[in-house]
Amino acid sequence: MRILIFAFVAVALLFNGGCAIYDKEIGNRGGYLDAVLDDHWMKADSKGMRALRAFAIQVSLARIASVSAKNETDRQLLAIRIGALTKRFQPVFACAFDTNPLGVPGAENDPCFYYDSAMVDYSTGLFDLAMIALPVEDARRLLNTVTGSFVNPINIADLLSTLLQIGKDALKYGRVVGALYRDTVELEVQLWLATPAIDNRPPPFQVTEAHVASLREIYSRRNDDMAAWLAAIAALRGQGLEPMPQRRFFVELAGLMNYLCNLITKDPAALGQCKSGLPKTLPAPAAVLSPSVSVGFGNVGRPAGGGRQVGSDGAGTRPPGPPAGDIAARTLMANPITDVEKIITIADGKKFQKMLCVAPSGAFDGPTREQLRNFNGAVFSTDSDRIATDAALVKLRDAQRLFPDCTRAGFRNGFEVGLVARLESAGNPIRPMLNKALVVAGLDVPSTPTAPVIIDNDTRNAIGKLAVKFGLTGTDITRELYVKMNPER
Repeated sequence: MRILIFAFVAVALLFNGGCAIYDKEIGNRGGYLDAVLDDHWMKADSKGMRALRAFAIQVSLARIASVSAKNETDRQLLAIRIGALTKRFQPVFACAFDTNPLGVPGAENDPCFYYDSAMVDYSTGLFDLAMIALPVEDARRLLNTVTGSFVNPINIADLLSTLLQIGKDALKYGRVVGALYRDTVELEVQLWLATPAIDNRPPPFQVTEAHVASLREIYSRRNDDMAAWLAAIAALRGQGLEPMPQRRFFVELAGLMNYLCNLITKDPAALGQCKSGLPKTLPAPAAVLSPSVSVGFGNVGRPAGGGRQVGSDGAGTRPPGPPAGDIAARTLMANPITDVEKIITIADGKKFQKMLCVAPSGAFDGPTREQLRNFNGAVFSTDSDRIATDAALVKLRDAQRLFPDCTRAGFRNGFEVGLVARLESAGNPIRPMLNKALVVAGLDVPSTPTAPVIIDNDTRNAIGKLAVKFGLTGTDITRELYVKMNPER
């Protein structure tokens, strides 16, 4: 779509007094389309935020497609287009986290100066998807808007209202778009609240806990006061601040896309293409109609009726009780202190302990408290040995997904796990940082171990040598070592 803008800029200048459009297209990173989106969707200036906003639009179009009245052939085409568009998004995503997809030796972590060009290709794919996903009348309007844009570039704002279903006019597609708009507002709230833990930008651009305290208090009420959310976000924007997206938000959106693919088509070939490269974060939707089992609310998966099942011999049998694993999954961790800890099951708690380099015990014991203190010190710069907030629990879950087994990853304590998880989520993996520090210190750089290993023996030895250079001891990654590795921090 961006190509169209350059085509009609000259016409705009001649016939429509389009100086403002020209100024936005030339002077705004992302161009005129980006400026219009800033006014109506998530405001996004950084590469990461623009990538997240664009992918949210793709997921929204897929959601509309999943409830559209389309025949099976159209649904198969939709699924194939979604998969093809996801492939187009991959270089955009890589660039957003300074992972140069060109693969030029020595430039792997160079920022992508050609980011807008990659977005052009992806935006074109969004238009193609919208033409199939939208109802016939709306697709026709979209097409007329695009062709009209050559004559009247102001129509591009109308195009965005249609293509990106901005959502302020929820009646356009009914309740679906209104819900999508509200969901994206809550997504932006979560972006703001997650930013202070990863924000390494210099003041006055750095978002701190003090900045988001008001928004966090509003969100913690759990009354979904959207007007208050928007007001608090507007206040943050008024201070010239912008949130930083984490990889987990992209993964969550991609997992939702995986789920939507199941709703769009059941054709194996088209479904496989739709899901290509997407993570599975939600179970497949249950069949609404089933010829073999009668299912009622409250007894999902069991025959409806009097609670007895009929065996092959026609005799009644007692329905099976919950498996032992289900019982364990509902048992809570021992020795909790905070309200958040009191809802953590043994199943989850043991996963956290395994991630924190602690022997799984099913209780908040001494070793667990010690490693929670180390983890919180790395992630929140606090000395707390407790899981005191929902945000702290989210960070633990994020780290556990990244590094489910402390030993296999090569970590030794919760500080190493928390630090590396925080850096990974921020798109700043520790390996390039460590390698740079070794080069500056005149030390040999070890080869990168194969995943899931993060720190192998060679890396440990290199860390020990680097510590000596800094006047430290040991081969652990400590706060002191990390600070000296990043003097500009």
